[in-house]
Amino acid sequence: MKIAEALLLRKQLEAKVQQLTPIKVNGDNGVYEMKIERLPAGDNIDEARIQIPRVELSSITKEYDHYASELRKIDTAIQKANWGFDVDYKEAKLDK
Repeated sequence: MKIAEALLLRKQLEAKVQQLTPIKVNGDNGVYEMKIERLPAGDNIDEARIQIPRVELSSITKEYDHYASELRKIDTAIQKANWGFDVDYKEAKLDK
């Protein structure tokens, strides 16, 4: 893989991890939706609250962990390449 391709892949993986982070971090706050339905239940109780899962948290966690792991691997490979190669660059003189 060329370094440019690795840098692009790293950027894509970072974006995916950032996309999944709020769902993983917020857990129940972002995964469940509260539904309220009025039902006569007796004893003057006429309200039922139900938590309905929007997505399965385990699948989000698994996907997040996968992308985070791949991000760490590509980042390590880029760092290894960085230490193995020098870039030819002659500093331009700037007018002051």
